[in-house]
Amino acid sequence: MSVVKMLLTDSLLSSVPEPIKRINDTKLSGFHARVGKTQNDKKRKIALYLNYRFGGIKGKQRNYHLGYFGECDLKDVRKEVESLKGRVALGEDVYETKQLSLKQQFIEDISPTVEELAKEFIERDIKVNRKDVAPVIRMFEKDILPFIGNYKLKEITRREIFKKVLDPITDRGAKTQANKTLSILKQMFNFGVERDLIQGNPISTVKKKSVGGLEKSRTRALEFEEVIQVFERLPKLGISQQVIYALKCITLTGCRPVEVTGAQWQEFDFEKMIWTIPAERVKQNKDGERIHKVPITQNMVILLDELRAAFGYLNSKYVFPSTTTNKSGPGEQPIDRHSLSRSISRKLEQLGVPKFVPHDLRRTVATRLGDTDIGTDPIVIEKILNHQLQGVQGVYNMQEYMEPRRKALETLANNITF
Repeated sequence: MSVVKMLLTDSLLSSVPEPIKRINDTKLSGFHARVGKTQNDKKRKIALYLNYRFGGIKGKQRNYHLGYFGECDLKDVRKEVESLKGRVALGEDVYETKQLSLKQQFIEDISPTVEELAKEFIERDIKVNRKDVAPVIRMFEKDILPFIGNYKLKEITRREIFKKVLDPITDRGAKTQANKTLSILKQMFNFGVERDLIQGNPISTVKKKSVGGLEKSRTRALEFEEVIQVFERLPKLGISQQVIYALKCITLTGCRPVEVTGAQWQEFDFEKMIWTIPAERVKQNKDGERIHKVPITQNMVILLDELRAAFGYLNSKYVFPSTTTNKSGPGEQPIDRHSLSRSISRKLEQLGVPKFVPHDLRRTVATRLGDTDIGTDPIVIEKILNHQLQGVQGVYNMQEYMEPRRKALETLANNITF
């Protein structure tokens, strides 16, 4: 290779003779140009380098790439060389510094987005550890991904999460939902930290009091008179029959809304007068096997007969079939459990009672059964609610208390006229 020593200038590098392969600068030691072969455009590509040894005579030999002639200003390159040589003299291995910087830039360039993290979080955490994933997916689709989904994880900040996600939810009055969203975001970012997708959780120290506020446990239980008034007025307010019947079913059984709305006819044994709710709709840990057996009272028989008469033409397997056709044909899906709360909240003023939600009807069942004039045994009430007994009772008491539960629910129904 033909090597010469000359002052590197624009005019020199613009027309380097063919035999020359390398030119060492005469003023800046280590600064040199490597000249490639003549290309089709009759030009030779010239790379600029700074050669230095770091760590003494036996140290590492470094070739720091500065760029290509024609793509950068030679005067600026010379200034950069002077700066680099000064940093080396002070003990910095500038080549290693650059490599670390390039590596970090590569990591940042391939940094996943919030949406990519969310998808992995849902697939590998939510779907694995939760029974009901629909509310979480809906939360991401409605309140999170449309607003911060395109953000790189390296870019997302606490301020943006508040501004784009949490504050808008709070501002629309959904404070509880804002707290739920905060909780799921914390879980997602912690998942990202564990997977080495993000350096830290940007909202790890955010408290509920800064978002939706501290939540108090609901204590609303309706009086019998309120229950009667609600069901007298609901049919006059344009509420669908399925929703009204589902609310009645909650009131007659003390079951959870999700247990009721997903009910299928095959779950009802009218010989034994038992409704068996399968484990997938029973509140418990994912993959739990505990089912819930509910005694069928005479009032429930009447309600179910009315449902058959009203929706039998659909030949649906669901007791509370949806008649909408957004995603499937009529009767192919049950009604959405959230339609119960939406229906009540929209007509609350016309119902003429203090605010309540469908789950409060379940609390109403427990509270009214515990009234002194009914005086149901607390263990029987716990069994009606399908709560697991605590302590020694939970370990050794395997009784179903089916007949006491049936009698209690019949007594409850006698105090209500639908």
